[in-house]
Amino acid sequence: MKKIISSALIIVLSFVANSLSAQQISSNQMRIFQSDNVEDFKKAFPASDLNKCLMIKTNSFDLLGLSVKFEKKNIFDYMLTKTTDINRICTDQSPLMIAARYDKAYMANILMQKGADKRLKNALGETAKDFAIKYQKPALAEIVK
Repeated sequence: MKKIISSALIIVLSFVANSLSAQQISSNQMRIFQSDNVEDFKKAFPASDLNKCLMIKTNSFDLLGLSVKFEKKNIFDYMLTKTTDINRICTDQSPLMIAARYDKAYMANILMQKGADKRLKNALGETAKDFAIKYQKPALAEIVK
């Protein structure tokens, strides 16, 4: 029982901390992000935003994780050169966990080549492999095992 309460408390505190520290991505920034144009992206997102969690509705993502989720390969490649923490967790997901969840094998392989930790656990104790299994992505589960 204590473990369940402790886990729930950690999850709530993690979510609150991310929500309080993360700024909202504007609709204009999101439109530019979706274009996958790196030059426009650099103008829309100041350097100070490149290495922190940013809010989209009720979830936060760093820009590397967001580029994985929406499969924006140009921004993904750019962010790989700019990120200070390839294992950053925002709203309980690292970029590798996002790749596993959304079936992005190409990006998962590159993230691991660049040092993403496939054993990294979120506040619930889930790894990228757990995400792949949970969201029924068996090929990704093999990649991140």
